[in-house]
Formats: sequence, C-alpha cells, structure tokens
Amino acid sequence: MSKFSIRNAIVDMVELTIIGTAVFLLVYILVGQFLEVTGNSMYPYLQDKEHIIAEKLSIKFEPIRRGDVIIFWHPGGEQILLVKRVIALPEETIKIQNGFIYINGQKLEEPYLPANTVTEGRDFLKEGLDYKVAQDFYIVMGDNRTESTDSRYWGPVAKNKIIGRALAVFYPFENIRLLEKAK
Repeated sequence: MSKFSIRNAIVDMVELTIIGTAVFLLVYILVGQFLEVTGNSMYPYLQDKEHIIAEKLSIKFEPIRRGDVIIFWHPGGEQILLVKRVIALPEETIKIQNGFIYINGQKLEEPYLPANTVTEGRDFLKEGLDYKVAQDFYIVMGDNRTESTDSRYWGPVAKNKIIGRALAVFYPFENIRLLEKAK
C-alpha cells in the first residue's frame, strides 16, 4: 500500500467518524434520548432497570394528552429526569377523593392501573380539595401510586420542563416492546 492510499484511508475514517458523531448528536438532541428507569413508580407499565427511548419530536407538533407517559425535568429544580403519566391537563380541575381521581367533577377511568389501585392525596394535592391546573402545566402521577412521588407531592409540571414521550423499551432484550400511546 502506498503512503497516498493510507493517508486517504485515514482521512476517510476521520470524515466518517465526524459525520457519524454529528448524526448521532442531531438524533439525540432533536429526536430521541435513551434513559434507564429507576424505581417502581410506573410498575407494571415500566419496570426498574428497563431502558427506554424517549422521543422528543411529537411534543412539538401534537398536544400532550391525558394518559401520555412523559419524561420531564423534576419540577423542584433537581437535575434529574422523571417518567410519569399525565393525569390532568391545563385549565382542568382535579380532585382526589375516596381513592379516585376526578377531573372537572367526572371520575377518571384509568384502565392502565392494576385492579384495586387506590389514589391518596398527599402534600400538594390534598384529599377532597379541588385544584385548578394553570395554563401550560400538567398533573402527573406514577401508575404504582403507593410507590410514586409525583404531582401529589410537588405539584404540576411546566410544559417547558417536558422533554418527550416514552416510546419503547429496548433493554433488557426479553422486555423489548413499543409503549402504547394514550387514546
């Protein structure tokens, strides 16, 4: 091999590395992000140590809906990402009473929860009290209500703190699946 062909091969490798890195960063920043689930607050929908893909594009073009599983920055200012389900939308009134959630006076049907799940009020969303969600804010909760620290404790999540929707589980391999969208 000549010096010229070795030099061309090295230049080609460097170009491919730069292009590959740029494509990966664009996809990571604009389209999707890989995350590991920590804890059981979303069990059985998501399990501890599962790795998920959060897609970031749809929240820019489609409204966030009740039932969406979203990824967002902790509203308390901590630099951690959380995953929870959207329960109440902007300008709705939510109340927790007798183990159930009421949105604008109507009992919320939650088919994604295990049977006999009881939702209790906490520090922020207190039992029996109405709370009106402000514009551009959402109330979120984990599916495993007894093990979830969520809006019941620290209040609503601002729209600008939401980074995406949960799209798929990709690890462990026996758990690979697309995650259902809200209906």
